[in-house]
Amino acid sequence: MRRSFLFLILLVFTSSCSTKKSDDPQLDDFVKLLSGKFSSKKQSELESGYSAISLINEPIWKGRSGYWLYQELYDEKNSTLMYNQRILNIRRVDSVTLSSVSYIIPNQKKYTNAWKDVSLFNHLNIDSLKIREGCDVYFKKKTSTIYQGKTKKGTCSSSFSEKISYTTGNIVISRKKITSWDRGYDHNGKQVWGKIQGPYKFIRVSEN
Repeated sequence: MRRSFLFLILLVFTSSCSTKKSDDPQLDDFVKLLSGKFSSKKQSELESGYSAISLINEPIWKGRSGYWLYQELYDEKNSTLMYNQRILNIRRVDSVTLSSVSYIIPNQKKYTNAWKDVSLFNHLNIDSLKIREGCDVYFKKKTSTIYQGKTKKGTCSSSFSEKISYTTGNIVISRKKITSWDRGYDHNGKQVWGKIQGPYKFIRVSEN
């Protein structure tokens, strides 16, 4: 009887440890909102000028310190046609601000559709990543389920074209949707790249 009682105490203690909350529940919740598969297919059917694009944010390096995500945007008609491949590090900046720090991946083609098997990143050294200087996105919580983020103006340079002096990003994250509005500006502050009418709207795709 005593042995059974001791076993019960151990079981309860072990269960409580496995479900222990993080020291930063808000950061945990933000990463959960950001993670998953999203699609702009519905928008492409309703609004002209928008393509059907898949956006995937897949957690990687779960054994390493901090939150790391592999981000991939690809054409839904051709999953090998990449619009973007990045690694994101989600951090807390201060008591009310979270940030997404973006890194360029070396040999990107090697990691095409790597969200299907994130073990491919196990041998990728963090030191081999190149940070996108000035392109951090800073998020603040607007409601219990909505975060709004943006880059600092004029700090995120672009390699797309010599006409683009800098780019900006405005992102809103909620339970079922991510909207992303990326725009590029010339030296005079005139928009020369990106959508004029509004952001891309990525709806969360339910996994069966």
